[in-house]
Amino acid sequence: MHRAPLLCTTLDARTVAVASAGLDASNEVHDPAQVTSWEQRFARWLGAGHDAAVRGLGSGRAALRALVDALGLGEGDEVIVPAFTCRSVTNAIRASGASVVFADIETDAFGLDAGAVRRAWGPRVRAVLIQHSFGLPGRDLEALLALAKDRDVQVIEDCAHALGGEWRGRKLGTLGDAALFSFERGKMLSTIHGGMAVVHASAPAHRLNRWVAQAPSPSPESIRALLASVGRDFRQWCGGADDPALADAAARFPPLPRMWPEEFEGQPCPAYAERMAPVVAALAQVQFDRLDEVLARRTAQAGVWADWAAAEGFAAARAPAGSAPAWLRFPLWVDAVTKAAPAALESRLDVEVGLWFTTPEHPVPASAPGCPRGTEACARVVNLPTLLPPGHPWAAR
Repeated sequence: MHRAPLLCTTLDARTVAVASAGLDASNEVHDPAQVTSWEQRFARWLGAGHDAAVRGLGSGRAALRALVDALGLGEGDEVIVPAFTCRSVTNAIRASGASVVFADIETDAFGLDAGAVRRAWGPRVRAVLIQHSFGLPGRDLEALLALAKDRDVQVIEDCAHALGGEWRGRKLGTLGDAALFSFERGKMLSTIHGGMAVVHASAPAHRLNRWVAQAPSPSPESIRALLASVGRDFRQWCGGADDPALADAAARFPPLPRMWPEEFEGQPCPAYAERMAPVVAALAQVQFDRLDEVLARRTAQAGVWADWAAAEGFAAARAPAGSAPAWLRFPLWVDAVTKAAPAALESRLDVEVGLWFTTPEHPVPASAPGCPRGTEACARVVNLPTLLPPGHPWAAR
C-alpha cells in the first residue's frame, strides 16, 4: 500500500457511496436543501449567534473571497497576513482590490507574532488574518485579538487547517469577526473542493448572504469531475476499492486540480465566485459524523510524533496552554537539506512528508522582507500526517 498519506485521509466507503449516487443528476444529493441542511448543522455545531451567517462556498478560497467582500474590504485597504501561508490566501484577498502586508510568525505554533504585527502596521490596515497553521492556535492569539480590538480593525480567522480546534474552551472560528473553513483534499474533511464562510455580525451577514445569492453554481462538468476525483483519490490515497461508476467517470473526467492556473499567475479566479454544490454538502455531512473520532485520533498521533521528535532531537510545535489543536498535521523543524529532499525521512517513517509552506505564498516563488522567522520556516519546517491507517507501525495505539 501507499505510504501513510497526507491527502484525502477522511474519505471512506460512505463518502464514496454518496459520490457514486451523485453521478445520477436526479438523485436527492443534488437537492439544494443539502446545502441549507449542512449550513444549519455547521452553525449549530459552531455555536454561531443569531446575527451570524454561515454559508457554503465552492472552496475555502471562495469563502475567503466572499468574506473580504462581506467585511467591506477592497481597493486601498490592507490586510496583514502571516509570512507563512499559501497563494490561495493572498490571491483571494488581492482579487478584491485589497493589498496584502506580510508580518512575521512566532515559532512555537507558527502563528502571527504580535510584535511583528505592530511593526508591520500602517494607516491603511483594515483587517488581520489569523491563520491557525496545522490546526494550532497561535502563541500570541490573545495579544493579537486585543491589538485588533484596540485599533478597531477586523479579524478573519483562517480555520482551513483547524476544524474542531479550540482555544480556552472556545471553538476556533468564533474568536474574530469572520472565519473561513476548507474541505479541500488536504483538510479536516475532504470533499475535493468546498468551504464555509462565517461572519458574526448582522451587516456583514447581510452582505455575505447577498454574495451567495448571486453566486453561480459549479458547472455540471466540474461536479462530475469532483465526484470522479472522490473515487480516484479513495483508491489512490486510502487503498480503497474501486466503485465501478466512479471509475468509469474517472476515465472520462480529469481530476480537479488543487490550485487553478489563475492562482499560480496571481490573477482573479472564476472559481472564487462559486457557491457550494449540494452534493459537496452531502459529502461533507457524512464525514462530519466522524469528526470527534478523527480529532481524537489526530491528537493521539500528535502525541506519538511529539515523543518521537523529542527522542530524535527535532524541535517541534508547542501548543499554547489551554488549547485543543485540531492537529491537521504535526510540524517539526529539520535542516534545509532534508526539507529539499525528504525521501529518506519518508522512508524511515513510512509516511508522506508535507512541505507546507515552501515560500510565504506557497507554492509559488515569493519573499517577505523583514520576516526572518517565516523565511526560515519556509526553508526548514516539514509536517507529518496525523491520521495514519490502522496497523501502520507509527500509528497511535
